[in-house]
Amino acid sequence: EPGSNSAEATAQELCRAFRKHWLQTDSAVQLSGCLSSSKQRLVLKEEIPRELESSLNLAEEIKFISKLRGSSGWAPPRSQIIFNIHPSVKRDAVVAAQNFTCVGCGTPIESSKRLRYCDYLGKYFCDCCHSYAQSSIPARILLKWDFKKYYVCNFSKHLLDSIWQHPIFNVSCINKALYTKSKEMDRVREVQEQLFHLKKLLKTCRFGESVLKEFEQVPSHLTEELHLFSLDDLVKIKRGQLLPLLKDILKSSTSHVDGCELCQAKGFICEFCQSADLLFPYQIAKCKRCTECKTCFHKSCFKSGGCPKCLRIAARRTLSETPSLVPP
Repeated sequence: EPGSNSAEATAQELCRAFRKHWLQTDSAVQLSGCLSSSKQRLVLKEEIPRELESSLNLAEEIKFISKLRGSSGWAPPRSQIIFNIHPSVKRDAVVAAQNFTCVGCGTPIESSKRLRYCDYLGKYFCDCCHSYAQSSIPARILLKWDFKKYYVCNFSKHLLDSIWQHPIFNVSCINKALYTKSKEMDRVREVQEQLFHLKKLLKTCRFGESVLKEFEQVPSHLTEELHLFSLDDLVKIKRGQLLPLLKDILKSSTSHVDGCELCQAKGFICEFCQSADLLFPYQIAKCKRCTECKTCFHKSCFKSGGCPKCLRIAARRTLSETPSLVPP
């Protein structure tokens, strides 16, 4: 029924949204010059059969449009983040694997010498799809700390520019050895871990608002997520631009905690040595946290598997689970 919130109405709205996105003729016309020599057809409204107008045939419409996107021997490149460096392979072997076509538009190529190599995708493109644009390659940065600019196709250049500011690279998962390879990265890692814990502490302090504003000088992911960076962050680390800024924020934050009664009240006492020295999670040089209860101890005092708080919790749990011997 019109105006209802039924599943059918929702499906119809989704269908219209998908169709509007797919049938963008303006972008298709811009590509027509590059695709004129290939057999790929442009997706125009007139090419959609009448029987597919109903949202009930959405699956058929998707299948139909997918067939128009490429051919049996070629499909356009997909937006993807590549984390490996392509091995050196002879040009003729790569072009043969491409069916002697440009990866970008599917145009058949008679001579491989006219093709241009894209270091990001590891494929060859025609001069319409490759304008000798240059970019740093994520895999080369993360695996070799190599910031040189390499030739990439127009598609790759647009993709890399679009993700440049996005924090999508977890160094700990991709290549933890980078912290050993790069002293700059290791220093940033230490300060980042301290700021990560400090920010959590400052958010609980009603006097910490002014200090928290200083954190706005850097992207929020740098102080809220560990090991997470964008390409822009990595370039700034290499240039020495990010570390001084992080250190300034760290100095202001620790100064606040040291002089704030509310923050000091949230410190930990080492239960092993019972020293009056207050411990905080951000003091990574001397503080060790129990992985279970997150309590802080001196590194020199901590004994694995012997956390006093965890032992108390376990004792209370055992006591509560033991049936009472006193008759009701």
